[in-house]
Amino acid sequence: MQLLEIDTIRDIRLATKALAALPQHWLQEKVLDGVHRTARLAAARGVNLALHTHINHVQSVTPLVAAAARALLDAGLRDVRNQGVLMRGVNATADDLLDLCLALQGEANILPYYFYMCDMIPNAEHWRVAVREAQELQHAIMGYLPGYATPRIVCDVPYVGKRWVHQLTEYDREMGVSYWTKNYRTGIERHDPDALARRYPYYDPISTLPETGQRAWAEKR
Repeated sequence: MQLLEIDTIRDIRLATKALAALPQHWLQEKVLDGVHRTARLAAARGVNLALHTHINHVQSVTPLVAAAARALLDAGLRDVRNQGVLMRGVNATADDLLDLCLALQGEANILPYYFYMCDMIPNAEHWRVAVREAQELQHAIMGYLPGYATPRIVCDVPYVGKRWVHQLTEYDREMGVSYWTKNYRTGIERHDPDALARRYPYYDPISTLPETGQRAWAEKR
């Protein structure tokens, strides 16, 4: 409610994983009443109010999740949207990704708008896919969903931010290194003259590389 008092705010996204993890919370009368009051004020002030959730597999789109999403929309939210993570063994095939998106859109009215490539973080290498695999997935799912409900697969490149997987500037597939550029400065880069000219690397999992690439990285240790 305090955010809605700020005249310059035109878009509010409420982020929660609890829609999938605890859908019964959102079906409580007092919670829906609160959402309705907030959504009514947002609409009156011309603010788009949406809820963003995080679902990665079709089995998580249960009837209770669908009921909760529809109840939130009925309470006045503009959208319920999903931003998932692309994970090997979970949803990183065209069939798995389409099953999930069709269930989100068709059964729960949840818009599947983003799938992020898994970050380069410790102990997550087994989940990650190569950029080329993400590009192939993006191509494979095109045409099966309405355009507005076709998710964009993005790479959250360090120091750059999210980029569609086809926006790279160079890609060494043998070594698994892609290079990306950016078109804006953040606050910490406002005095960096090279920020917009620099190429920022992103590394594929070594297990996805051809034998020559894996051997080259092994020799660098």
